[in-house]
Amino acid sequence: MEDINEINIEDSKNKETPDFSKLTPWNSRAYPVQVNSIRYNQDFSLFTLGTSKGYKIFLTSNLLPAHEDNEVIKNLGDINIAMVYYKSSLVFFLPSRYNETFTNNELIIFDDFYQKKIASFKDKSEELIDFFLSKNIVLMVTLSRIIVVELYTFKIIDIIDNVNTMDKLISFNFYDCLAFLKLNDKKKIFMKYYHNENHKIKSVIKKKILSDFEFMQTLSLSPWGNYLCIVSIFGNKMHIYDTKNEKLKFCIYLGPTILVVEKIIFSKKKSNYLFMLKNENEFRIYKLPINDNKENKCVCNKYDDSKISTENKKEGGMFGYFRKFSKNKDIWDSHATGELTGQIEFVDFDRNKNKDIIYINKKGEFIRYHFKKTQSGNILPDFKVQWM
Repeated sequence: MEDINEINIEDSKNKETPDFSKLTPWNSRAYPVQVNSIRYNQDFSLFTLGTSKGYKIFLTSNLLPAHEDNEVIKNLGDINIAMVYYKSSLVFFLPSRYNETFTNNELIIFDDFYQKKIASFKDKSEELIDFFLSKNIVLMVTLSRIIVVELYTFKIIDIIDNVNTMDKLISFNFYDCLAFLKLNDKKKIFMKYYHNENHKIKSVIKKKILSDFEFMQTLSLSPWGNYLCIVSIFGNKMHIYDTKNEKLKFCIYLGPTILVVEKIIFSKKKSNYLFMLKNENEFRIYKLPINDNKENKCVCNKYDDSKISTENKKEGGMFGYFRKFSKNKDIWDSHATGELTGQIEFVDFDRNKNKDIIYINKKGEFIRYHFKKTQSGNILPDFKVQWM
């Protein structure tokens, strides 16, 4: 892997902003494609789509293709997850179970420049269901464990057994920091930071955060690894911990209603905005205080989960009563709320702007929302591109 070929990417700075509505879709009726996943590269300059016919790499700045599409790529078959390494020609991908070329328990390293497979990794005992790629390591997730591989030597440096490998209970950022739950430790969130020197792992820093929640349904690390957010099993309580001192930073009570929280995402620039996707397409955005050094205590656990009301009306029911008449700070007003159209495939903050949300739905639409700083709850669509 020493000779890495750079993808020729034209610098888009100091140029006019393109009219996204007039872009030519990469897909056509002659080339039907199902989008399976989307992954950013480590500096968020590129994103890769795993599709039913190979992979697609796009520039984040203007949505233009960053590689040449051809029959070799299409013949790679159905790809579940694909990700390019920085701006190199190395593409890591995990085939789906419908792929006729590769087995689905094989992580493939493919050279986009030379159009050939250069390496692969298989776990003989279990199926690979996901992977994460940082600057220095590759994490491969099986049905019960996480395998950590040093990228430049491709040697296994860590195997974490007995892991709850639900995708909402594992979080990893590009700075080699990992958070996960084990099957037998209900209230403990385990963290590992793989400290490296010259791209070689020198030590592993281990941490444990003790949760006030007996069970959790979602957890998420901030991009810089300074915050860890967890959501209670009923989705009505949220805790955010400072990972440096392992103490509670923010306690957010979401009201007496049962929620299915699909994703928790921190903004990229300062981690001071928190995006919560609930019930598949509804979302809330919270603005977190900056430089809040006060000692925080849990206030949400005084509410009994067994007495949760399923009413979720804007002005009526228990939820409406708390939001409209309660003066305590247990319930946070969201900075913005809204609904995302279609079945969501991918959603995240824009890498350059805290106040931009981008997402792709199953229809192949790429949509960006911008929420105004001065008007809480006001969501405006910025642009939409039809890909499918």
